[in-house]
Amino acid sequence: MGNYYCEYCGEEFSSVSSLTSSGCKRNPYGSYKGKHSLFNGRESSKYFCKHCGDSFTTISSLTSSDCKRHPDGSYKGKHAPYEGGEKSQYTCRYCGEFYTTISSLTSSDCKRHPDGSYKGKHAPAL
Repeated sequence: MGNYYCEYCGEEFSSVSSLTSSGCKRNPYGSYKGKHSLFNGRESSKYFCKHCGDSFTTISSLTSSDCKRHPDGSYKGKHAPYEGGEKSQYTCRYCGEFYTTISSLTSSDCKRHPDGSYKGKHAPAL
């Protein structure tokens, strides 16, 4: 098959048009109530959650389980793929602080979070 993946369910498609033309079982609007969405990251041996930093071997396994640090609350939403590649350090998109893992970055509150000072977690910049 191709190298085009859905960011919601991880399904692989041979073209972008085939990906965006069919309904997705894990679409945020409800099962099959919206289309697949193109994952803009690259194919790799590890896929990281942008909320908690957990790593998975496939996008599908990443998007199929609930995330302990989901923005809607602990285990109230699925893991979401981090679209950047694996790095030696990760920078917060809001304040610029850096950490050695996504997990350590997303585990602490950010002084410049859009919801207010220390009212949300750091988020990885791409």
